[in-house]
Amino acid sequence: MCFGICSLFAGNDDLLAGLDAYSRGEWTAAVESLERVITTAEPNDRTEALYWLVMSETSAQNYERALEYADAFLEAAPEDERAAEVSYQKGRLLHLSGCYDASSENFYEFIEKYPDHPKIPSAHYWIGENFYAAGNHAEARKIFNDVVVNYPQSGKVNEARYKIVLIDQQAVREELLRMASETHSASAEAEKISESTEPEPKSDKAAPKSYEASASIASDSTDSNTADALITDEAVITVAGDTPDTTADAGKPDTTETAVASAERTEAAPVAEAAPVVDAAPLPEEEKQTEYFTGRLAALEKKINEISATLSLIVEEQENQRIREQQQQKEQKEAERQKLERRRQELAELMARTKTLEKLYEQRTKGAK
Repeated sequence: MCFGICSLFAGNDDLLAGLDAYSRGEWTAAVESLERVITTAEPNDRTEALYWLVMSETSAQNYERALEYADAFLEAAPEDERAAEVSYQKGRLLHLSGCYDASSENFYEFIEKYPDHPKIPSAHYWIGENFYAAGNHAEARKIFNDVVVNYPQSGKVNEARYKIVLIDQQAVREELLRMASETHSASAEAEKISESTEPEPKSDKAAPKSYEASASIASDSTDSNTADALITDEAVITVAGDTPDTTADAGKPDTTETAVASAERTEAAPVAEAAPVVDAAPLPEEEKQTEYFTGRLAALEKKINEISATLSLIVEEQENQRIREQQQQKEQKEAERQKLERRRQELAELMARTKTLEKLYEQRTKGAK
């Protein structure tokens, strides 16, 4: 391409030098030569120089300078056939300069003005990149999805899919962090409620006075009963030795023994064991919370599966692209081989014709003699 352009501007040494430097990737040398053209050459040459200055400065990543030359080109040659390309490049330069809103506005104007341009899908993609870089991931995802759906044959499809994956991964990560935070807060709240409803343990130091009085009475009663028991035993021994049993006394119960046995049973009565604590049934609010988190986890699992499927599709498309490129390379090599073969045949035919002409010449020369 550069050779053809150079042939058109053979009379301008600076322009030719700039184009030659650009073709070799020497951006600084190209800019120096092309800038001289702007100040000295004719209008047509200046327009050409401006276009290649935009490309040279863009390649050199001097985006501000490239923007200046892009504006100058669009102002000087708005009807030039390369105005659409320069307008597209201006949108990219604005994005690379961090002017995301201005870049999107430029791309929307480009789409409206050149609706049939082959870089329309790329313009949509860069609008998505502007939203993504500005942090508006929801809007960026919509734009990237539009590129995938509306321009499936575009070279930006896989890049758009990959951006969608990045956005979805970030959304999953943020949702997991929110769920972890909400779960922690819910657990802390439940623990506070449990502590507020649990009864306080009784202290041994704060025993009621009635218990102390009862204990004192029981102690006194025990001492008195012990003394009475000794006296009673002596009296029983004396009476037993002097007086025989009578029929009337035999039928009466021994109230002393009954009282003692009752006291012994009271003292020996076991303390009733505390009833086992039964786990309370889950509250309706807890069930709702469990269902809520379960639903959110299911949605996250679905989203992760979608991300995995998209990554698999990207890998598959990359493999298909690699196969297509290999096929194209084979076809190009085959085309070159056939071209060389045709040239060999043409050369062989030319040589055969040359020999035929030589023989005819020799025959004519001999006939003339």
